[in-house]
Amino acid sequence: MKEYIIGTNDAGQRFDKYLFKLLRNAGGGLIYKQLRNKNITLNGRKAKGGEILSPHDSVKIFMADDTIAKFCGQNTVLLPKDNLLTVLYEDEDIILAYKPKGVLSQKSDSKDCSMNEYLLRYLKDSYQDETTFKPAFCNRLDRNTEGIMIGGKSLKGLQYASQCLKDRTLSKYYLAVVEGRINEKGIFCAYLCKDEKTNKVLVSDVPQEGYVAIETGYEPVLKDDKHSLIRIHLITGKTHQIRAHLAHLGHPIVGDPKYNPDSKCRTQLLCAYRVTFPSGGDMKVAGKTFVAGYPKEFTQYFTVSEEVLWQNPEV
Repeated sequence: MKEYIIGTNDAGQRFDKYLFKLLRNAGGGLIYKQLRNKNITLNGRKAKGGEILSPHDSVKIFMADDTIAKFCGQNTVLLPKDNLLTVLYEDEDIILAYKPKGVLSQKSDSKDCSMNEYLLRYLKDSYQDETTFKPAFCNRLDRNTEGIMIGGKSLKGLQYASQCLKDRTLSKYYLAVVEGRINEKGIFCAYLCKDEKTNKVLVSDVPQEGYVAIETGYEPVLKDDKHSLIRIHLITGKTHQIRAHLAHLGHPIVGDPKYNPDSKCRTQLLCAYRVTFPSGGDMKVAGKTFVAGYPKEFTQYFTVSEEVLWQNPEV
């Protein structure tokens, strides 16, 4: 027999949904049979599976330990040896961290080590292990893009951050050094389609079948005759949107290997540097703005002050 006490992050869901995730190798038919036979109980009583779990509920599974382990399956996450997470902000629900260039936002292969694994490593000592919930980052940045990533430490935080991103109520701004002199600010609309074979995207000024609408805003911060440092407002968030859209507009990002392959700079100069959370609600981050530092690689082209980084965007 094994007992599981429901924590905050596992509460609020149907009992059967919890069991499907906990005993993911058992199958729904077997789980419902065990519920009917009282081999799985909730707070010492027979349950049907439709009950909504609350914190401190007791779940008991009357099976041999090796059988439970088989049904739970392998749930080991290979964590990095070192904690390399640079935390910008943290409360009980939300965490903001800085992703360096070259690090994956999420795994593309089981052997990969992504920002999510670094997050779990960081939280390992203080994290109270829930049986079906794991903290994770909600937004994605390309491997060669650095900057702010937003994570949920609790189920409440994960749902909140994910909903903000889905509703586009969270404002995300980037800095980039691009080819050419940009004098005007504006919001630009186009249409984007991903080519799975090349892992690149195509941009069109007119709607086409298979293309989705995108919006990208930008304004110049500094400029010279050959390059511009621009502040970018990512209004819609599609694959490679900023990189491909700027290249389409004639201002590819310096160092972008896909959309500016002839660039002499070998470092992609794109950084997710600023986020603003929507006002309202009971989250501690509500209405707050967070700004990351100015990337050192950018200084070979332009240098800006802290004051400039905190200026309110105009797009």
